[in-house]
Amino acid sequence: DDPIVVQYVQWISNLVQGDLGNSIRSRQPVTQELTAKLGPSLTLSLVSVMISLCAAIALGTIAAFKRDGVVDRLSTLGSIIGSSVPDFVIGLLLIVFVASRFDQFPSFGYEPLSSGLYEWARHLFLPVVAMSASLVGIMTRLTRTSILSTLEEDHVRTAIGKGLSRRRVIALHVIRPSLIPVITTAGLLFVAVIGGVVVIEFVFSIPGLGRLILESIKARDYPLIQGATLLIGALAIIASILVDLIHRALDPRIS
Repeated sequence: DDPIVVQYVQWISNLVQGDLGNSIRSRQPVTQELTAKLGPSLTLSLVSVMISLCAAIALGTIAAFKRDGVVDRLSTLGSIIGSSVPDFVIGLLLIVFVASRFDQFPSFGYEPLSSGLYEWARHLFLPVVAMSASLVGIMTRLTRTSILSTLEEDHVRTAIGKGLSRRRVIALHVIRPSLIPVITTAGLLFVAVIGGVVVIEFVFSIPGLGRLILESIKARDYPLIQGATLLIGALAIIASILVDLIHRALDPRIS
């Protein structure tokens, strides 16, 4: 029954001490609830973004150097399809056509890494594929465009004119600067994936942060919703800092 300003100051003072209050639904500390559910969501998001980044760099590089070739056209077509089809549609298709025919790929649940690498990987396989399809599509097109733009830069022509080998020019003068916008996009996509993982977690019945947020919204569990929103915001800040550090490693001119 305190005024809103007083309530807010109390909430901030508790937040500084790591106290986000108690869940209305379960009566458990919000911090404890979020910690228990963060692992599956963070793992799913990180694995999806890392695999997508590696695949996109490889496909985008090949497409750029084989411009207007068969590989370029196929990768462009795949990128458009992958980025156009929603994650949950791909997830449902994987459940119907893959999980129902191959027992190695479960259609629901999550196993932590402590249960063994095989169990962990096979439970993650289908959700990661469903989430990675759109990510690969977006980053592949960006990688291709960035590399083609870098190839037109003066420093690349200068390196070629100095007689450097083609492999050295590509590795040091083309690929490295071209990765800067790709890494930036990957960091932004990681935050988007963390916030939107609820759909995939619902389709594959993964007990993660997204599913917890959805249940909290249905139950109007405001302390838990506030805590989850704050956590996602903190992850966004951390991702932004990491992206800036990677930028400095890729291009020392960036201070």
